[in-house]
Amino acid sequence: MTTLRTAAIAALAGVGVVVLAAWPGDLPVFWAVVLGVPAAAVAFAGARFAGPLEPDWAPLPEPAGTATNPQAATLAGRLAEAAEDPHRFRSRIRPRLLRLADARLLAHGVSGVDDPRARGLLGAELHRLLIDPRAELPPPGRFTELLHQLEDV
Repeated sequence: MTTLRTAAIAALAGVGVVVLAAWPGDLPVFWAVVLGVPAAAVAFAGARFAGPLEPDWAPLPEPAGTATNPQAATLAGRLAEAAEDPHRFRSRIRPRLLRLADARLLAHGVSGVDDPRARGLLGAELHRLLIDPRAELPPPGRFTELLHQLEDV
């Protein structure tokens, strides 16, 4: 906003306060001016600095991508919990691994991890991890290798 326009808005606000205070407010003109000067100053400051407050109509930024980041963080948290508590591995991680393994095996015509051919496709260690009720989460490096092995099925 230009300085001239800002000054005009401030003067109009100050005169408006003086007129309203003197005529319907029945104040002496001196006191009406005393009230009008600060009102004009506030109006000037408000009009002067209102420019940066105008909306910026720039397009919204692109979304951060798919929901893989929160999913990865959730998975990392669940794996950390499962490493400390075998029950969590058996109740949270293994059922999901079983569903993944069943889907991968079904693509090869194998009905599930209980099928005798599944051990040959999955490998002995991954198969034991999926079906042995006492199996625990392996160390992170080995677990990553087993997941890659499951992807390759």
